[in-house]
Amino acid sequence: MNSEIMNGINAEQNPSHQNQINNPNYVNSNSIGLGEKKYTEIIPEFSKQELNAVVVNKRIAKEIKMEKYKIAFLMFVSILCISVSTFFIVLNYVKLEDGSNFLKIDDSLVPSAAIMITILIFSSICFIKAAIDLNHILIDVKRYKSDILMGRERIPFFIIKSYKKIIKKHIYLNWACFGIYLYGGLTTLILFLVNKSNKVHLDSEIMIFIIVLSITAVMQIFTLIFNYSRKGNIDSFYGYEIVTLDQQIALKKAANKFCMVIFFTILAIVLFVVFIPYFIVRKKSNKKLWWFL
Repeated sequence: MNSEIMNGINAEQNPSHQNQINNPNYVNSNSIGLGEKKYTEIIPEFSKQELNAVVVNKRIAKEIKMEKYKIAFLMFVSILCISVSTFFIVLNYVKLEDGSNFLKIDDSLVPSAAIMITILIFSSICFIKAAIDLNHILIDVKRYKSDILMGRERIPFFIIKSYKKIIKKHIYLNWACFGIYLYGGLTTLILFLVNKSNKVHLDSEIMIFIIVLSITAVMQIFTLIFNYSRKGNIDSFYGYEIVTLDQQIALKKAANKFCMVIFFTILAIVLFVVFIPYFIVRKKSNKKLWWFL
């Protein structure tokens, strides 16, 4: 009788225990709570042979491979862009005595150094981020296999992280592609109009922007299909959405808010850097701000 009363008191003092049991998203924790302090449970260091011998479920193994393939593809594209941009930067700055580049390529076919330096910086950042993400996945897979060897199976952290990324990624992707289409399209149009004046030859720059816009459209379509396929694979394996509906709504709102801030910030910069000086020059020349005003 006394033990039943004590069990009831303990259940009332620790309501989180019942919540963990009823919550389908609960993952076995490796932390033991003692009062206000938490102690992390020590996991043995298993050998490489022991970890490689662990049999991982096919769907989880597929997610691990997909994540690695995605990172490998990003690293490959980053290395390719770094190599190409570096090559054209060298062509711009390494000149022979007669002023031509060392490959004797027509200067009109060599993209400007400013564009290539921007691509180089962006590609380098993408490569570093991909390398860090790969390291995190390898660590989490090792932890996941260690838990299986100890008789526990949890939802891998990178699966939860990837699931949240999938929820936000289509919003980021659509905003990013919209920005690329808008600014890239306007830039291409401006370059095309300038190129028609026959005063400056911008054929290579126009071609680069057309290629970038085409690649963006193809990658947007394939990325959306790929992400929805992965989300469906995870949902069907666990039998429920591992991120609650409220969390999904919050993630989408945060993603939209962040993208709106970035988009309108870039738009404001473009207005101040490009259009306002343009209007000032036309005003001083006593010309109309627009041809219809």
